[in-house]
Amino acid sequence: MYSTLKTAGLALLLSAASLCSRGQTNCLLFKDSSHIKACRLYNATDSFPQGSRICQQYLDSAIRICPDYAEAWHEISVPYLKRGDYRSWRKYMDRAVELKPLAYTATRGWCRFKFLRDYEGALIDLQKADTLSGFQPGQSGDGSYNLYVVMALCERELGNYTAAARYFALGIDSVRARKGKTWLGLFDYLHRAVMEIKLKNYDKALSDLDLQSEIFDRYAETEYYRSIVLIATGHPQQARVSLERARQLFITDGYHLSDPYCEMLDEVHLGDIEMLTSPNNPASSNLPSKR
Repeated sequence: MYSTLKTAGLALLLSAASLCSRGQTNCLLFKDSSHIKACRLYNATDSFPQGSRICQQYLDSAIRICPDYAEAWHEISVPYLKRGDYRSWRKYMDRAVELKPLAYTATRGWCRFKFLRDYEGALIDLQKADTLSGFQPGQSGDGSYNLYVVMALCERELGNYTAAARYFALGIDSVRARKGKTWLGLFDYLHRAVMEIKLKNYDKALSDLDLQSEIFDRYAETEYYRSIVLIATGHPQQARVSLERARQLFITDGYHLSDPYCEMLDEVHLGDIEMLTSPNNPASSNLPSKR
């Protein structure tokens, strides 16, 4: 996975795509006329910008013609989600889940995690999707995460660290053992390292940050969190080096966690890096002065 997303720009382009980007449904698979008509309207929306009035009108017509056409219920919900109208999104998305739970329960859980920070609700959906899929939950809606890692993050944010560790093991260690590291997400080890920092398991955190660098070594967050570990473990000189590298990656030739719609978990801003080196920050008192 990391090889296909290595430039980090592809994920942004996919997320911000203006057209309804999905494969055409073969309408001839349906036998009744209402499904066929709804399917054709659904397919026709590929010609229009996602969320435009005409695109939504076509989807609304598909739903009116065939009220149990789940794909149209899901697709009409997406622009509401992206615009922050979560009430409308849930109205349409819940109906899609009701009609096709295997197809859309995980999608709803992912969106509840990412957009709403509804960790309890997301976890309920994702655990149900895990069962429905025969314990093969697949990837997040944007392809960035194994859904076990998303479940781990939900548990982590709820303070359930033992459960989070189990899900991280399923989404990281088991995946790597079975398929190799190319199947891991770009940020998996980083997220687990943050949990280990919270638990003051600094050796484990540093190990995960080293593994994160093996996956992709151009994220400012990796060096930022590494500096926190190094400060906590009494290595101020190395911490200063990591902080400077984090700053350079942020402002010059590196990357940092970002999403076009909402802030990501464990995302670091330039101000966070600068604050850690500020003389007014007690945590910086152990750092050596710049030479």
